[in-house]
Amino acid sequence: MIRTFYIIFFSFFFASCSQENIHKDVFEGSAQGTSFLIKLIYSQSFSEDYVSENDIKKWLSHYNEIASPWDGDSEISKLNSGDTVNLSPELFELCQLAIEMKRITNGILEPTLEPIIDGWGFGINNGYLDYDDTLKVQSLMELVGNDDWLPLSMHKCAWPEDVKLNFMSLAQGHSVDIIIDSLRSRGVNSAFVEVGGEIRTYGKKSSGDDFTVGIERPAIKKHDELQVIIPLKNRALATSGNYRNFKEDSSTGIKFGHTINAFTGWPVQTEVLSSTIIGPSCAKADALATAFLAMGLNESKLWLDKNPEWDAYIIYSDESGKFRNWTTLSDLEY
Repeated sequence: MIRTFYIIFFSFFFASCSQENIHKDVFEGSAQGTSFLIKLIYSQSFSEDYVSENDIKKWLSHYNEIASPWDGDSEISKLNSGDTVNLSPELFELCQLAIEMKRITNGILEPTLEPIIDGWGFGINNGYLDYDDTLKVQSLMELVGNDDWLPLSMHKCAWPEDVKLNFMSLAQGHSVDIIIDSLRSRGVNSAFVEVGGEIRTYGKKSSGDDFTVGIERPAIKKHDELQVIIPLKNRALATSGNYRNFKEDSSTGIKFGHTINAFTGWPVQTEVLSSTIIGPSCAKADALATAFLAMGLNESKLWLDKNPEWDAYIIYSDESGKFRNWTTLSDLEY
């Protein structure tokens, strides 16, 4: 998902080790309207071509051409404009992921919410809704909730009339998953992949230690104070927060965050300030991090009880306004 993130990377990649002949690469730069950081380790026995910076940029650029709402020629932009396109395997998979996440969050993640997201200004446009625009919100919500858009196979496809989709809660994490798969297929032994704050790793650092990620303490202004350091062992991690990405109503001065209630169309603020999700898929972690902001703490706990393959670190505000944390993880550094 393309948004502002609250993660500081705390992974000392080039730690000293005895295996001096191990080949290591670091690639970083800009792509998909955000930044990326990719760290690779190869074993001594590796004999194929190393992954190059051009390979990384090609993978990222290709995904941008598929799923970026900021690229008017991308597949998703053309579909949202009413065009017919030949679905790529990547967009077909993204569609299936989107409907799966809608199902497992009981509709909290709604792919057809794009008209509302755009109206509030949390998409690619500045937005036009005010906090007293009840009738406009109700009118836009009539365009939300239709599942007839879902493609059942890879073929020429067009969305139904008036349907526009938003995959921003999934796409960035999905691109990380695709890069991880590409690196594995090229024989890379260990990797740390981060795109726009979405992270997935496999293997270990050259020192033999696990990769680690530091989560920033919630604050309106960005800073370097860490809340916690989380080890990442062959898993994905995504964080979403509601305390920086917000709008202010021009007439009332009311501030509202980027989390939208998929059933009403209105911005929703729960006690959850930041949700960090850890699990097997970066796309799904990305989506769940957004969903937990809307679910609130108790509903998020219930969801995690039913889905033990997922972990979370949640920062929330208690009744007195103090920051608290709740987590399923045990091996943390504070």
